[in-house]
Amino acid sequence: MESDGSRYSNAQLDDYHHLRRRDDYPWRPRAELRLVARMSGDLRGTYGFGFWNAPYSPLASRSMALPASAWFFGNGSGNLAWSPHSHATGFKAATLDTRRLPALALAPLSPLVMLANRWPAWYERTWPVLQPPLGLSERMLSTDTAWHEYRIRWQHNALQWYVDEQLVHEVAHAPRGPLGLCIWIDNQWLRATPAGHFGWGLTSTYSQLDVHLEP
Repeated sequence: MESDGSRYSNAQLDDYHHLRRRDDYPWRPRAELRLVARMSGDLRGTYGFGFWNAPYSPLASRSMALPASAWFFGNGSGNLAWSPHSHATGFKAATLDTRRLPALALAPLSPLVMLANRWPAWYERTWPVLQPPLGLSERMLSTDTAWHEYRIRWQHNALQWYVDEQLVHEVAHAPRGPLGLCIWIDNQWLRATPAGHFGWGLTSTYSQLDVHLEP
C-alpha cells in the first residue's frame, strides 16, 4: 500500500461487512485463525490480523460499541502502549474486552484512573492490577520481512498466540464473542494511552502486508 498521507487509505479483508454486530458476527470461542504472513516497508500506519468487534467502523455497524479484540496488532506511529512493559509502537499479541462486567463497573472511575496513571509510581504498581478486569493483555513481538506462520487459538477461558508453532503469549481469559475476522493495513496513526492521551491522524507510507490463509 502506498499513500502520501493526504487521505485515509486501507487495504482490508473482513467477513462482517454490514452484519449486525450483536447477532451475526461469525466467530465465537473455540475458533482458530491460522495464516502465513510477512510485513515490509516503513509500516507507519496500523496493521494486523485477528478477531474484533469493529467498535467504530462505518464499514461495519453504524452504531458504536465497547471494543473487544483478540489479534496480532502493529502500529508504526503514535502511541498504543497499554502496559508498563509495552512499547509505543511495534508488533504485539494483544487482547481487550471492555464489555466484561468488571470493566463496566470500573467505567465511572476511568477519568480518575487516567489522571492517576500520569504518576509513574502509580502507573507501574496499580495499572497492571486493573488490566485483568478490562480483559487487557499484550506482549511485544519482534518483526522482520520473512514469512512466518501466525496462529490464534480462541477458547472460552483462554487465548494462545503462536508464531511458527512457538507459543508467544497466553492468557486465562478471552472475549465471549461474537467477533469478526479482520486482516488489514492502513496509513493512520493512533495515540491512546492509559494516561488519557488520545490522538489520530494520517501519515505517508509505503508498506506491504502479504497473507496466505490456511484452510
